[in-house]
Amino acid sequence: MPGSLPVLFFGDLPSALVATVGLNPSKQEYLDQSGAQLQGSNRRFETLDSLDATSRETLSDHQIDRAISTMRSYFQPGMPIYSWFSHLDRVLTPLGASYGAGSAAHLDLVQEATNPTWSQLVKEQPVEARALLQSDLPFLQWEIESFPLTLLICNGATAFDNVVRLLNGRVIETGKLKRVTWRLAEAFVGPRRLKVAGWNIPLVRPTGLGLNGEVQLGELIGQAAKSAGSRS
Repeated sequence: MPGSLPVLFFGDLPSALVATVGLNPSKQEYLDQSGAQLQGSNRRFETLDSLDATSRETLSDHQIDRAISTMRSYFQPGMPIYSWFSHLDRVLTPLGASYGAGSAAHLDLVQEATNPTWSQLVKEQPVEARALLQSDLPFLQWEIESFPLTLLICNGATAFDNVVRLLNGRVIETGKLKRVTWRLAEAFVGPRRLKVAGWNIPLVRPTGLGLNGEVQLGELIGQAAKSAGSRS
């Protein structure tokens, strides 16, 4: 998307032990309802304009540091957080993790925001979508390997399947809640054992869960992860 920068992560990834995983950043992270770039206090991420840069290639270390600092502060009080994350925050609550507290962060398969949305891009421009995915997945793998994450929560089947494949994981438990079928996998990153949970329907779609059901989903995943840990 013109003028945007790749969103490497949302929140304080260096301090997080849990990360949620989605497809790619929404265009609403950069654009308002009219399609104009977010400005001033409404801006969620730095852009080439906000950094007074002519291109990504010309960014200085100082400008890059500023962009990363903004990413780390995404969930801090007063920031204009995209409402999409409220569903995942409810799942995280019974797991003892929180975006705001810095114990959880968010990652994406693809770090680039796209306009049209990812689902439209896959349908209308499948070759470009596939190229973006193949280009960006190695960076996601590097993040998972480089930071001390112990649990990944994948919002939807595409995210779950790609992450499990990326880590050579294996599914160890499944369950169902309303319209949601959830799965728990385990993988190893060197000596570190990592749990990967996910479900079939992104939570922004009709799932039948409601607010309490999203919390219950987190409880079920937490119980399954704890039980799997006790069997190791």
